[in-house]
Amino acid sequence: VAEPIAAVTGAEHYNLLPPKDANASSVLVIDVGGLSTSISLVSGDKEVLHSSSFPFGGDTFIDALVSHLIRNFDGFQHEAADRGLSRDGHSPLFSKPTLSDASALQRLYEASTHAIHELSNKTRSDINIPYLTMDLETRQPKHLEFGVARAVVESEVESYISNSLVPHLESGDIALSPSFPPPTTLSALFSSAIMSALEKTSLTPFGLRAILLVGGGARIPLVRKSLNTATAVLAGDMYANNTMVMLEGELSEEINVIGAALWGSEG
Repeated sequence: VAEPIAAVTGAEHYNLLPPKDANASSVLVIDVGGLSTSISLVSGDKEVLHSSSFPFGGDTFIDALVSHLIRNFDGFQHEAADRGLSRDGHSPLFSKPTLSDASALQRLYEASTHAIHELSNKTRSDINIPYLTMDLETRQPKHLEFGVARAVVESEVESYISNSLVPHLESGDIALSPSFPPPTTLSALFSSAIMSALEKTSLTPFGLRAILLVGGGARIPLVRKSLNTATAVLAGDMYANNTMVMLEGELSEEINVIGAALWGSEG
């Protein structure tokens, strides 16, 4: 069974969706995974009417934090300069951050992954990595001790969306809505992508039974806030409050598996 159908099946099993009616039976499923986000329209009789995706997910936040640490830790300034990075800029390439020291990069990713998980529930996280690198002049070890605020990571992600992701989308085959200007924030990206899906299926927001947010990245505060804002932009705050279904905790990741099992048992 297709994952969007499984998500809807699982959500129905837990009575998380509003009841169907003649004018609003379809469900828009937004699945924010690690590497990508998919937007799918599922009809009332469980058919996928439209599906598209773009390369944004939970790993985007980890990559953004790793890049931020590389730019701001003086032990890596020589590498940041060599790759055209600055303290307020990003790589012009659509790629993951790199370091010549693979072990240091791995430790940065492990610490950043933990910090991003922590920032889903807190507004600040402290990163401490002893003996991360060596001072080239004194040959003494350098330790990373860094406090990072959730707002800083969110700013990094929004900058990445505006400067790197949207130009990448516009140059490819991933359609954004022609009714909207090029997005510069995550909420604007969601608005444009949702409207594109609706336009391709000749639906309006009011033809949706629900907008269902699932996936591991669904627990990230900026994702939830941005999607709520995007939905309100499309049809108003009351619509967003009545239509958005955001799963909590591990259920956001497990709902597809649960729905697939239910679908198989019913078949």
